[in-house]
Amino acid sequence: MTDKELIENWQKNKDTQSLVQLQSRFKPIIESTVHKFKTTGITIPTLRATANANLFKALNTYDPSKNTEPITHIYNYMKPVGRVASESLMSGHIPEARNLKKATFHTTIINLQDRLGYEPSNDEIADELGWSKKETGRMMKELSGETTASSAEFDFYGNSKQQQSTDSILAEYLYNELDNKNKVIFEHTYGYNGKPVLSNTEIAKKVGVNNMAITRAQQKMGDRLASFR
Repeated sequence: MTDKELIENWQKNKDTQSLVQLQSRFKPIIESTVHKFKTTGITIPTLRATANANLFKALNTYDPSKNTEPITHIYNYMKPVGRVASESLMSGHIPEARNLKKATFHTTIINLQDRLGYEPSNDEIADELGWSKKETGRMMKELSGETTASSAEFDFYGNSKQQQSTDSILAEYLYNELDNKNKVIFEHTYGYNGKPVLSNTEIAKKVGVNNMAITRAQQKMGDRLASFR
């Protein structure tokens, strides 16, 4: 299929295979953009995530009925990446642009959610950005502005502070056993990885299932946690 056909298939049918092929075909543009601005003080993962976010926007806004070639449209969407990087270099103001990093983080979550059809887990966000899980959890916590159980004080059972570090280890162990949707349920049930604690109804909407499925998943998690005692 041509680039135009793949884009049209993605836009009309949300065909993930078409999106994967498009990302692969246009990866050289992403890497070229990253290479061009890698000396501006903004980290490579942030540049790459920003470029990928703009690629996603370009694929969603491209109009196959017009005469513009896809590659031209995508190159135009790479310009803001260079502009932000260049402005940071000229001003000598490189806060790793905390604001840029936050914007990149937020955009990545939106794009992932659109692609997956449910709220991405912390692991999926970390993989997409090329950040550590710890960093994505810290960013989520910073954006939510809440103190959550993803800190060193994670506690399943209302234990004393001496026991809480152990609970953090158990939380990480159980979390890594789960598939991505169940990771989202876990995060919003216990306030893990900086995610806010939500009601079952709110969690169900985020992962695209009913309340009963959330309750069953939580029961299984609870039983698994109880086995750690």
